[in-house]
Amino acid sequence: MFNMNRIARSVLRRLGQDQSLDNERQERLEREIDEKSQSQASDAKNAEGEGLSTVPESMLTESEKRHEHYRRRQAMAGKFPPAAERLPIMTSEEAAERDKKRPKPQASEFEGPLEKLIGKYKDLDEVQRRLTLGQAMKYEFTADGKIFDQEGNLIYDGEKLVGNS
Repeated sequence: MFNMNRIARSVLRRLGQDQSLDNERQERLEREIDEKSQSQASDAKNAEGEGLSTVPESMLTESEKRHEHYRRRQAMAGKFPPAAERLPIMTSEEAAERDKKRPKPQASEFEGPLEKLIGKYKDLDEVQRRLTLGQAMKYEFTADGKIFDQEGNLIYDGEKLVGNS
């Protein structure tokens, strides 16, 4: 065994050191050291900004939880520019122009039973517009000017009222 050690040493002495392998090994070690130091620096930076968030929630008091909540809220608010800069501000003229273009919702209020509406407006389209939602669900208007109730009974035949609703 002693002879093999001596023989191996002599072979290694004759071969010499392989510089390219040593250089690659050294470069790899330097890269690993740089990566480790960068990750440690970023971890330290993150830990500085976290405050109490590294402590488990169960160990915090109520005041510490409240403090952490507001600290997080402020940190998030700092990431965005103010709303006045982010959102478009509408002038009163632009708002008035926008409101002109919007369709006006028709107020739906009860004006009376169907018979009263037919007597008052005569035009079936206008009668249909004046119905409340509940009345509109109760009656069916046909293309030929007739009105039927839910059971299919004829209420209006286009000229006069036929039955009671």
